[in-house]
Amino acid sequence: MIGNDLDNIAFAGARQTDAASREIEVVYLDSDPTAREQIHEGLADHDAEIAVTSVATTDAALEAAASTDVSCLVLDPTGLGDIPAALVSNDRYPVVLYTDATPPNSVATVFDDAETIVTKQGDGQLRLLAEKVVGVASASVDRTESALRDAVSGIESRAEANEIAILLSDDGSVQWSSEAVSAFVSGLDDTVEVEDFYDTMAGALPDTPSGRRQRQRLRDSPTESVAIRVPGNDRDQCLLRRGYELPDVAGGLTLVLLRDITETARRGARMALLDLLVERAQDGLYTLDERGVIGFCNDSFAATLGYEADDLCGKHISAVLAPGELPKGQAAVEELLEAPEQGSTTVDLTFRRKDGAEREFSFNHTLTRDDAGNYNGVIGVARDVTERNRREREYQEMMERFNFALEGAELGVWDWNPKTNDVTFDERWTGMLGYTTAELEPHYETWADLVHPDDLDRAEQALEELKDGETDLYQCEFRMRTKDGDWRWIRDIGKVFEWNDGEAIRAVGIHQDITEERKRQNAIERQRDELVTLDRVNVLVQDLVRALGATTTQDELAVTVCDRIVESELWDLAWIGERSGVNDNLTPTAVAGGDEGCFDSITSDNQTDSSPGETALRTGTIQTTTIKCGSEVTSGEGTGNDRGTRSIAAIPIVHSDIVHGVLCVCTDQPDAFTTRVEESFAVLGEMLGFAFTAVQNRRLLSHDKILELTFESQNADTPLVSAANACGCRIEAVGSVDIGPAHLLYLAVDGGPIDAVSEQLRSHEDVLDSRVVCTDDDGGVLELQVTETIQSLLLDVGARRQTLVAEEGALSVTVEAPLDADSRTIQEALAVCTSDFTLTAKQEREQANDVLDAESDPRDHLTDRQQEVLRTAFLAGYYAWPRDTNAEQLAATLDIASSTLLQHLRRAERNLIAAIFDI
Repeated sequence: MIGNDLDNIAFAGARQTDAASREIEVVYLDSDPTAREQIHEGLADHDAEIAVTSVATTDAALEAAASTDVSCLVLDPTGLGDIPAALVSNDRYPVVLYTDATPPNSVATVFDDAETIVTKQGDGQLRLLAEKVVGVASASVDRTESALRDAVSGIESRAEANEIAILLSDDGSVQWSSEAVSAFVSGLDDTVEVEDFYDTMAGALPDTPSGRRQRQRLRDSPTESVAIRVPGNDRDQCLLRRGYELPDVAGGLTLVLLRDITETARRGARMALLDLLVERAQDGLYTLDERGVIGFCNDSFAATLGYEADDLCGKHISAVLAPGELPKGQAAVEELLEAPEQGSTTVDLTFRRKDGAEREFSFNHTLTRDDAGNYNGVIGVARDVTERNRREREYQEMMERFNFALEGAELGVWDWNPKTNDVTFDERWTGMLGYTTAELEPHYETWADLVHPDDLDRAEQALEELKDGETDLYQCEFRMRTKDGDWRWIRDIGKVFEWNDGEAIRAVGIHQDITEERKRQNAIERQRDELVTLDRVNVLVQDLVRALGATTTQDELAVTVCDRIVESELWDLAWIGERSGVNDNLTPTAVAGGDEGCFDSITSDNQTDSSPGETALRTGTIQTTTIKCGSEVTSGEGTGNDRGTRSIAAIPIVHSDIVHGVLCVCTDQPDAFTTRVEESFAVLGEMLGFAFTAVQNRRLLSHDKILELTFESQNADTPLVSAANACGCRIEAVGSVDIGPAHLLYLAVDGGPIDAVSEQLRSHEDVLDSRVVCTDDDGGVLELQVTETIQSLLLDVGARRQTLVAEEGALSVTVEAPLDADSRTIQEALAVCTSDFTLTAKQEREQANDVLDAESDPRDHLTDRQQEVLRTAFLAGYYAWPRDTNAEQLAATLDIASSTLLQHLRRAERNLIAAIFDI
């Protein structure tokens, strides 16, 4: 409350109660200059506290009164004319008349406004005038203080708790306030004393156009009611400034009342806002009495139903409800009556518009009660949900179709908040990894922990681009670990659906298991790569086949093959190895390219585990393997050779089941040797085996020196040994002919019955047929049809049979071969007949003189068929006399007609004679 103790209050312009303690300002108005001078000096001499300002006109007096803190006005109205009322009729100072005039001779109002009148004539009148001036001036100060006391008391009696009073001088300085202004205004520093009200308020108001306008109104209109808003830390403060000019007797101050109307303004704003919301609310607002009659509704409720608000007020609610809907609404009211603690309830009702159309509304009912607590109606909010329900039904149908599609496509759904990293996984998402939703934490890290480490950086980079808005659609494929520890390929697709100030706060996407698709895709890619590789391999094989025809030595063959393979850029290393030692170790004869890791893997020195090359040499089948080259394979101490995965193939060089060596190739492509690539290399191995055999055969015919090897077997189960033992004879091979699927072997039998020998040999399963060609006293010649002959077996390894004799329980074979021939390979070729052949003799000797020069060999003039027929005829005794075999027998042996036989013989004979005689 405002205090009324004035002992400590300083009032600007007010006189102190002790007149002697302050100067008395006197304005003396007189048209007589002599009198003015006399009075001016007399008053000053009489009392030192009196200061006199002498003027001759009323205008000068008004100016002096306006510029001086006047304590008293002394005047002689004589000769002044009309005296302005503003000069003598005010509350600022008393008026003393010093004149000889009488009232009829002057303006009557001057005498009415004067405090006292002193006659001008007389010796003691000047002193009397001075005493009167001091007296009325002191009385004026008392009146001013009293007026101020009365004003302050009045302020105190009508001031409120949220209001302060301030006395301001004309320049805005604070002369007094009921409370500290800085403490009352929230925007001010309450530790600083307020001296200038307007400047202080300028500091509290914001430096904005609105704040500047408020400051200007405070200064320009000190007595108007001005509402101002002062910004605060928690909320703004609303103040109402009202100003009142106090009468002159109170010192000419301005009374300012500051009232805090923050709560009032807020309540008023809320009420105004509430009224506005009610009228403009999109939702319908209404009241019903206890009978169901509409007492109030806003425009929105009425307009939705096609009515004016006045048209509905007073009608029963059933007038606008669709048939059958009233009981549902009454049931909702009954529910609230039975459970008053529930407060409110919501019910969906269908209304019928004025035009007959039906609309669906969602109603929220709250019961109202009278002062006695009795139910007297309903306050409700109605929202038109027709479109919402339609969308919900459409959405439900869409979601059913969507879920059906997700289920059919086996798609999992995730919902991610990139800001918090919370993620929701549905059952299909977790199920495709073998989990339930309860087993996985709904967080980003759960997903990241399941992604394959090699794929995580790529997947997270794609998610960052989505989150930063660099891409509209996120797509990525990666592997994820299942609950069982397996890896499944996942296709992940997502999109941001919600942003907040440029920050993604919701992204939704799907997971699809594409493991099988990946397998099919990889299989297709492998097939495509395989076809490309296969095509290049076939081209290479064809190129090598052509190149083999131009080579003359086995070493040249090996070098050509290795070089061409590496030059194709399909393989890093190619080399050909041959058997060495007794343990099937491989010794390279030609190498192209370089890969020490592969080389070591093919030629392992391990005595227990065979290398791929040694296995291929032993089994005659292609061997493939994949190795890891790197820190495990080093080229020097402490130096790793990180070459990654290497594929190796060892291809046997084989001809007629005889393995001559191994071709080994190596590449950095994993799984490079598919079945079809292996088949192409198998063809190459067979072609190399054939070429190796052909080269050895040419060398055998062309060299002056040969290697003669003698092998012996005592296996009594072999056909020849068995027959020789059974018949007590000697059996020697005299020739053989290859007639296609079978071979003809001609044997000379000495010292035993030829028919018995023939019958004995025919009993063996390896002998297809036996025929006696001719007989003599001690034996004869037999013709056998067999599946294989030793001669044909030896030709496959580049050797030839010289002699074949069975007698005295042993089978002896003498073989001619090139000097560098491998006796073990020859022994293995003979093992087709029997496995216990042993080498009993080995020597070098000169080539027999009867070997024809390859350039003059007359057999070059014969076709293969002509040589076959002519050789068979000779060995079968067709040219003996008398003939051991006639034309019909010979034709039957060769399975041809007699005429055809004779035609072949005549042509062969003619070609031989032409070659011999060079005609």
